[in-house]
Amino acid sequence: MDDRPASTLVLNPDELGPDPATGMDLAVKLGIGHLEVRSTEGANAVTLPADRLWHIRALADERGLKVAALASPLWKWCRPEATPGRVDTFGFPTQVPPADRLGWIERAIEAARTLGAPIVRVFSHLQVEPEFTEQLLGDPLLAKALDAANTAGVRLLLENEPVCTVAHAEPLLEVLHRYHGQGLGLWLDVANLHEVGQATPEVVGPLAPYVGYVHVKDYRPADGGGRSFCPAGEGVVPYGEVLPLLHAARPALPYALETHVRDTPADALTAGAAFLRSAVPGGVA
Repeated sequence: MDDRPASTLVLNPDELGPDPATGMDLAVKLGIGHLEVRSTEGANAVTLPADRLWHIRALADERGLKVAALASPLWKWCRPEATPGRVDTFGFPTQVPPADRLGWIERAIEAARTLGAPIVRVFSHLQVEPEFTEQLLGDPLLAKALDAANTAGVRLLLENEPVCTVAHAEPLLEVLHRYHGQGLGLWLDVANLHEVGQATPEVVGPLAPYVGYVHVKDYRPADGGGRSFCPAGEGVVPYGEVLPLLHAARPALPYALETHVRDTPADALTAGAAFLRSAVPGGVA
């Protein structure tokens, strides 16, 4: 009988800097066997040529690590004539002509195949000027992307992102209801949901069946407004309420540490891993 926990921990190497080996070595040290790939050597992974992606895959293979997900920037974009605000896309442009978008989608799916990642993150268009803001629901490109992903054997998961058009539970559920049958799932960022005031059991409950991946970060209110990021479990995000609910609905989830703690990221990731191992019912491997 296999008594190992079904849930898994995931570490993103770029939280420790541009050299992916540094983060991978920390994953090994912490007993974390899965990676999330977002950027490396200062470049967004979706922009990398095939030989660099194979290099990342080789570094992971050498350490016995698997890539759980490609944290792509797809749909975290707007038209060239729009004016995006301050947006972190890790080296990927925010203003993308519609004619170029399918090419980026195909490139991201191929990158996931190269890395061995079964999951690709997507967003829902940036919120910009009302006359230029695009909507994910009904976007014909999403249907094409889902078909391409299904053919390639990877799955697209939508992240709830406050700077994008789908950040609250109501539009999330609307999009998921429409596209779940075509393979779309939810890349749930609990802290993002808390930021918009919805990380409650009443809200998370209806979302939980769609969740395929969980981003875990934490923060405290900063003096003068804003947020100060801290290790998971040490801030205001109500993981004590949300994690048991997610586990009850989806007992085999990946939990990915996304610390954003700039000064001491290794320490924050270490503390976050210990927190998740104690806070997720049944533990995480």
